[in-house]
Amino acid sequence: LRRENNVGSSGINAEYGDYREDLQLPSSVEELKAFINNATEERNAIQEEIDIHSEVLRRENNVGMDGPLVDDEQYPRSDIDLVAVRSSRQQLIRSTNDMRSVMCKIEAALIKLHQLSPAQNVNSTGAGPIQPPTRPPFLRVHGVLPDSPAAVSGLKDNDQICQLGSLHKDNFTGLGDVAEVVRLSVNKAVALKLIRDGQPKTIALKPRSWAGRGVLGCNVVEL
Repeated sequence: LRRENNVGSSGINAEYGDYREDLQLPSSVEELKAFINNATEERNAIQEEIDIHSEVLRRENNVGMDGPLVDDEQYPRSDIDLVAVRSSRQQLIRSTNDMRSVMCKIEAALIKLHQLSPAQNVNSTGAGPIQPPTRPPFLRVHGVLPDSPAAVSGLKDNDQICQLGSLHKDNFTGLGDVAEVVRLSVNKAVALKLIRDGQPKTIALKPRSWAGRGVLGCNVVEL
């Protein structure tokens, strides 16, 4: 048997540029609405890809993004499909980056739409009604610190999280999953779907260094 290195997701470059400043957005309200609808469809297609490849990693002994690919003697593991695991890991990194990119587009378009129609609620302009989260909440936000990245992103105490990037109730195994998503999203926007006061909401959460501890400045607890 051939010995091999235990290369996980860290061996793949997951960086991408924040291009929002260079993004060319439509100039009219109607064109912006169409742009947002198209970007939302793109986001949904990407999420389907993420779900498919997340399921592959769960099926392969729940190896995840960083589980070892070699045994204690540094030989390839025989209990998992190494080709499928490597392929799904790479595709998940690409899809996660694609998700961040499309969420940046949606965020920028929503901001511009607000600027063009400040007296209107964006979700009632025809850009699409607020849709309830398709997944149930599985986390509750607790202890958002002032001026923290969580607070700046708009997160509040008692928000119920339905989805954080590709993480949701169906693939959540523990708070370590949250830490991993956050670690991979430092200095990048990650889509966060939540319920606040009974109403669905989506925000762009951007973990980063700040004056306090960690990169979020809040805690989450399991529901």
